[in-house]
Amino acid sequence: MPESDEVASFYPHEYWWSKSRQGLLTKLEAAYRRLALRDHVSFIRRAAGANASAEILDVGCGSGTLLGLLKNLGFHVRGVDFSAEAAKIAAAENGVNVFVGSLEQASFPAASFDVVTLFHVMEHVTDPRRVLEEVFRILRPGGAIVLQVPNIDSWQFRMFGARWYGLDIPRHVIDYSKDGILRLLNETGFKPRRVRHFNLRDNAPAFVSSLFPSLDPISRAVRARSRKAREAAVTSWVKHVTYLMLVVSAYPAVIAESAVGRGATVMIEARKT
Repeated sequence: MPESDEVASFYPHEYWWSKSRQGLLTKLEAAYRRLALRDHVSFIRRAAGANASAEILDVGCGSGTLLGLLKNLGFHVRGVDFSAEAAKIAAAENGVNVFVGSLEQASFPAASFDVVTLFHVMEHVTDPRRVLEEVFRILRPGGAIVLQVPNIDSWQFRMFGARWYGLDIPRHVIDYSKDGILRLLNETGFKPRRVRHFNLRDNAPAFVSSLFPSLDPISRAVRARSRKAREAAVTSWVKHVTYLMLVVSAYPAVIAESAVGRGATVMIEARKT
């Protein structure tokens, strides 16, 4: 298992977000992300129940797009992320207050939140029990944790093996199956309520990015920044449109794998008992 400082070195600058790119294509990407995140928003709203003004914390919130959508619905939101630049964007573009650092470093008071979300966070941390214990501490009695992880027991992993996009080596340090993450939740005091294998944002893109890694938008952006050379505008448009068409065409396959419990991701709602 790598040390914390070594894990930090695995992440390139502006990982999963960018403030440098502008223009129509960037705006269209942002619009697509907001549309795809409606699936997450629906899951969280159900976890919040009748509490229309619930206190929600998103761990690993990035530039705060999801929190911005929740804020617009009337929820009280906060975020935690290691990136100071992402936190600035979250404040400027989404009006979200983000603590820069780890969840433990934030030192939120006990029983502060009604819902804590961790979307694609647990696979990145070296001590998942410690993270869940801290979530348990800051949740109010009966509060909900909503988390999502790539599913190592998915058809996609069986198909692609080491080439599966959901592995994301070396940034993912622990791989989870549905049974594995459920056992971890139970052992840290949570009672699972709902399990879902499909979502709009992740399953189909993971399939396409595994098949055609050179088309993956995130990987392309990271490579461009590391080389300090942008793609030509025409090339970027062609690759984006091609990628989007492939993602849309992949939905029947990823819906089928999810229907039999072998989806590329596992999204879970569990309660503090």
